[in-house]
Amino acid sequence: MRLKLFLSVLFFCAIIKAQTNVDLKTFINKNSVAIRTVQKNMVRENNSAYVSSFKEILKNQEAAVKLYNTNKDESSHFALLARNESLAFLKKHTTGSTEYFEVTDSEKTFLKSSVEKNETILSSSELKAIEDIDAMNTQSLNNLTLTIQ
Repeated sequence: MRLKLFLSVLFFCAIIKAQTNVDLKTFINKNSVAIRTVQKNMVRENNSAYVSSFKEILKNQEAAVKLYNTNKDESSHFALLARNESLAFLKKHTTGSTEYFEVTDSEKTFLKSSVEKNETILSSSELKAIEDIDAMNTQSLNNLTLTIQ
């Protein structure tokens, strides 16, 4: 009887943990949509003044993807940074609703803060690839890893 109860609790905990991982993965992948929307708005407005901030969003998103399998807390931190910066741009430059990109209550449950910088997570070649990107070319994001497969 005790063994059955223990196994049931263990199974339940595994399901809860897996659900949290799925939620984080969905949150990170949703950022990719936000980033592409930011880029499309930059191109539409011909707004090259935001390029350096856009590249910082890309660095945070790539760090979130890179850390997803090894450090969920750090991954969620960088994902939140990318989402918040994307959302701030979209609120200023989009005529439509940004509600889809808002952080939901269920997404807030697994978000953590950190003092880690994306420059320490990404390799020098990854940082250089982002710095060399043509932010005004919508095809340029295809060469970056912005989603979790």
